Amino acid sequence: AGPPPSAATAHTIGITDPGDAAERARALADRGFRLLKLKLGAPDPAEDLERVSAVRDAAPGIRLILDPNGAWTPEAAERLIPRFALPGVEAVEQPIAPGDPDALARLAARSPLPLIADEDAADHRDAVRLAGRVGGVNIKLAECGGVRAALRVMEALEGSGTEVMLGCFTASSLGIAPAVHLVDRARWVDLDGHLLLARDPWRGIGGADGTVGVGDTPGLGVTPIDPPPPADGLSDHAARTGGGPP
Repeated sequence: AGPPPSAATAHTIGITDPGDAAERARALADRGFRLLKLKLGAPDPAEDLERVSAVRDAAPGIRLILDPNGAWTPEAAERLIPRFALPGVEAVEQPIAPGDPDALARLAARSPLPLIADEDAADHRDAVRLAGRVGGVNIKLAECGGVRAALRVMEALEGSGTEVMLGCFTASSLGIAPAVHLVDRARWVDLDGHLLLARDPWRGIGGADGTVGVGDTPGLGVTPIDPPPPADGLSDHAARTGGGPP
């Protein structure tokens, strides 16, 4: 057996002014992040372009995934995507509204950047329909049905030219950990959901330095963080049961 899987994970920067986006990118790069995801879809596309340029200048060498969250029409996307084909930009995720995967595939055939299907690729059937027709498919275990379902999607994409992105929703390290075990099968990893929590009750997959991975402990490789004692001093069991015997 080889070493436990690990990979660089993206961290998302939302739609904010270019100066703020640049500051966030610089801070994340200083922490060790090598891949960022930038949300696009501002009413004025020039603002999106300025944000991307500001991030590139603030964090030279950073890899970028752009995510308009379906904000563009197919016509606007065809016009705009070539303008974002800049050094460091690796792919565009779900540029048009979900619901017409064939339109996404047609757009991908003419795009200078790989297009990653997100909402248009929620399950195995969607992935089969888009295999070989888009640059990537975003697989979220919580959406597609878990590890076994994700492996089935990956098998359907194998050899098609469509690559895997591993994504997630906001969740604890426990919720993200199963996907971390699959990172060596993905080109892009976007597993930062646990980093968005004010307090993650689990630990073990890292991520704060831009890399997620699993240790060599049994199971998923995560352990609970000891909770603070209840404010009234009762044990956890007493707090749950009203003070009765265990």
